[in-house]
Amino acid sequence: MTLACGAWAQDTVVDEDDTTEDVSSVGSFIEIRKPEGTSTPAAERPQVDDGSFIDRLTAEQEKNITDRAFPLEAAIWEFSEIFVCWEDLDPAFEAQRSLVQKAVTDTWQAASGLEFFGWDQCVDGAGGIHIAVRDTAPHVKQLGQFVDGMDEGMVLNFIYDFWSPGCQAMQDYCNHIIAVHEFGHAIGFAHEQNRPDTPEECDKAQGTVGDNTSITTWDPHSVMNYCNAIYGNDGVLSALDVAAVQYIYGKG
Repeated sequence: MTLACGAWAQDTVVDEDDTTEDVSSVGSFIEIRKPEGTSTPAAERPQVDDGSFIDRLTAEQEKNITDRAFPLEAAIWEFSEIFVCWEDLDPAFEAQRSLVQKAVTDTWQAASGLEFFGWDQCVDGAGGIHIAVRDTAPHVKQLGQFVDGMDEGMVLNFIYDFWSPGCQAMQDYCNHIIAVHEFGHAIGFAHEQNRPDTPEECDKAQGTVGDNTSITTWDPHSVMNYCNAIYGNDGVLSALDVAAVQYIYGKG
């Protein structure tokens, strides 16, 4: 599937639909209608009462953000410390798991008040982000907090035999960029190109769509934007990625 202009259109790296039904996006952020009959697992986890992200907005953030409408908070994690675990600790992928942890720590965590902890073997019934490794398109099953405790809630690929075999020659590059992108979904961000103010030349909408509210201006450099001329922005958060994650989760 060809996803976007520029580097995104290369056959070596293709990101499939990262969401499931019952999800709708709100600009860079999302509003999620939780499927009937589901509930967040009652697992042990730290509860951090940071109050509303609106209340935590600093004067500097307020100056740097074009604020047209606040996002709905449905998909935003209610606590800043998020447990992460692996469904399988295959020794063959130890280096890849370490790379993913570092990629997330150096980006979303370093730029905000988020802290991802655990990174060990998943336990049945535990909350948090459960990661499986499969030779298929990387994805999350839900966005934001609705992935909490879900078996194989995130799928990453360290194999690349069947999906995107071009990544075999540049595994560290692919693993880093894909991890940053998928964890963006896991903390509540939809694809940037799905926004209603996306320029006409970017016609790569994929995944969820929603109403016309947004916090920041449309960001061509976002790690969540398939129309970024640099694939995944080389796994580096853009200035507006940073502003947005700080707006929601505060500064570290």
